[in-house]
Amino acid sequence: MMNRLLPTASRSASSSLRGARRAAGVPPSPSMRRLAASRRRLSSDPPAAAAAGGDDDGEFKLGTVKHFRKDYGFIIPDGVDKYKHSNRELCFVHRSDIKRMSIDGGREGESRESPRYFPGLAKNQRVRFKVAPPDEGKNSMRAYDVTSEDGTPVSPFPPGYLDQYAISQKARFGDLVFDIYERHRDDQGEVEKRIVAAYDNVRSNIERQAQNVQRVEKLTRTNSM
Repeated sequence: MMNRLLPTASRSASSSLRGARRAAGVPPSPSMRRLAASRRRLSSDPPAAAAAGGDDDGEFKLGTVKHFRKDYGFIIPDGVDKYKHSNRELCFVHRSDIKRMSIDGGREGESRESPRYFPGLAKNQRVRFKVAPPDEGKNSMRAYDVTSEDGTPVSPFPPGYLDQYAISQKARFGDLVFDIYERHRDDQGEVEKRIVAAYDNVRSNIERQAQNVQRVEKLTRTNSM
């Protein structure tokens, strides 16, 4: 019962706080403005927005990723100069507008995707997408239904991902060993036991990720046949 009440109480408190700030004439904080903008963007329907009037003709376009940083980036549509262009000629892309590949069973919708993995794009990657008008107050058009150039869902693992993951895990192991030695330097047996456990955990993580990458590669080959 308490678990059900906590989210409701939290939303009620947040709403009351916003009302009090408005009544006092206090402007919303930057974090609140970002949250509101994110909710407006996620609640919009790109095809519906395009139907209201814009550059979207319902046809897929091709382009090249200019850059992509964690959650968002920009695409240079074919026909636009790669080096000399304005923001109005680019297409903004958010991670939520990328067609995802499920690592559990093929294309999106065929099975539940693990929430741990999200698609991303790499600089100079070729992609296919549809276009909607810019979000309110923005100059760049909005890309959605973004896939690989051949129309297949974007893999959650970009090229070179596994190597980078292994490097990060090994670096983490080094930090763990240092902390273990700092805390248990007077107990050699405890140090050895904890280091072995940390090594086994890191090795297991790398092997599990390798299996996931292999599964995605197999699915990609199957879907391309």
